[in-house]
Amino acid sequence: MVFRRIRIERPEPTDSGKQAFLNLAGADGEIDPYELQNILNQVFLKDFTFDGFSTDMTRSMVALRDYDMSGRLGYDDFKKLWSDLTLCKRTFMALDRDGSGFFSRSEFQRALSNMGLEVPDEILKAIIIRYSTKEGEIHFDDFVACYIKLRTMLKLFEAKDPMDTGEAVFELDEYIQLVMYS
Repeated sequence: MVFRRIRIERPEPTDSGKQAFLNLAGADGEIDPYELQNILNQVFLKDFTFDGFSTDMTRSMVALRDYDMSGRLGYDDFKKLWSDLTLCKRTFMALDRDGSGFFSRSEFQRALSNMGLEVPDEILKAIIIRYSTKEGEIHFDDFVACYIKLRTMLKLFEAKDPMDTGEAVFELDEYIQLVMYS
């Protein structure tokens, strides 16, 4: 099996998400990773038991949508990120059927598939090693981190593979910059 991404419908942000953004954005109409962290922790800590999103995580989230590499997101980019996060939340809540607060390997694989990501077993094994606990559990924040990283890497690759050949060419400096920023 080859890694595939299937396009799926993404939810729109709610009015409360827009209001939270506007309250923090200030005069420039943009937010940085620290402001994003504040918004997300206010919202997601109500629904999940975890330590909250780290600064490193919100930096990665900004990088996913920060096309001008300013380190900040305007509302349109925030909207797209918010829909990804809403999708993660809905998927996690729907597929954590036993209510354990984490995904098992099979729940995790099903979640990625439901989100339009068909992941070969070899890649799935590496992802689980990277994003799970010692016991093999994938908690909500690690699930989001994994999904954001996968989306970022796929977007970067697809931009370099417009003919969908499964091959892309990167200059070394460009590759290092893209991987380190994400």
